[in-house]
Amino acid sequence: MNEKIKYGLSAAVLALIGAGASAPEILDQFLDEKEGNHTTAYRDGAGIWTICRGAILVDGKPVIPGMKLSKEKCDRVNAIERDKALAWVEKNIKVPLTEPQKAGIASFCPYNIGPGKCFPSTFYKRINAGDRKGACEAIRWWIKDGGRDCRIR
Repeated sequence: MNEKIKYGLSAAVLALIGAGASAPEILDQFLDEKEGNHTTAYRDGAGIWTICRGAILVDGKPVIPGMKLSKEKCDRVNAIERDKALAWVEKNIKVPLTEPQKAGIASFCPYNIGPGKCFPSTFYKRINAGDRKGACEAIRWWIKDGGRDCRIR
């Protein structure tokens, strides 16, 4: 079976994991592939104005229609957002995690659904109770963005 189809991860992400890469390295590769790096503001699936890899704020100000950033500025914004997401995982997930698990949870909770939706979620309750299998099952329930199915095909 094709590895990307089986796991929803590219060969590049799997290679990083296999090489023992850090959570920031894995998360950067994953987000670059899944989110892209847009230097011009765009609406995400929920209609929210975003830029770079999905940032909604730049220098503390909301992204607005027509906003444009250089690739270098997006790289800085992306690093800030990545580091915030990983710090959230470190602070809020109470069980030991591997580097790939940190990257995966950072992508899911603070990065995509946001802390406000993550805290009351079954995923959050299960992972912190040590129920990894149940937490993985609960992630699969989050398949809609703006009412559209966004599962990896």
